[in-house]
Amino acid sequence: MPVALRLALAAAAIAIAAAGCDASSAQSIVMVSGRDDHGLLARPAIGLQRSPTDPTVVGSAQDGTFVTVLREDRSWLLVRTLVAPIDEGWVNDHDLRGVGVLDGSARVRFRDARPSGGGIEILVVPVEGGEERWVNAGRIREVGAS
Repeated sequence: MPVALRLALAAAAIAIAAAGCDASSAQSIVMVSGRDDHGLLARPAIGLQRSPTDPTVVGSAQDGTFVTVLREDRSWLLVRTLVAPIDEGWVNDHDLRGVGVLDGSARVRFRDARPSGGGIEILVVPVEGGEERWVNAGRIREVGAS
């Protein structure tokens, strides 16, 4: 590997470490899921823990809402809710989804989120390929949700 490339990668790693998150989780958007394996609602809200090893609940996120991933620690992710009340805490990746269903048919991945008229819009890209676009978060459901 060329020295210049090694130096650039080292500088990027230092910048990421200084920011307190890794490249794979920097500001990604995921959906909270309280659904069981059959798509039925099992938990209307997911508790956000103080840390991966401290199960004290410090906040919650409703099923079907979107959160920003701030940091990862193996299968645990530090997340922040996007709408008030803003809560932040750790959740196991078992309760998070990176793919949803738009308008009941098209599977989409989540790229970004932004406030819009008192709600949230999600930047989505079709799993099968296509143009990314902003859509109202309410139009997106979990895959398999009834």
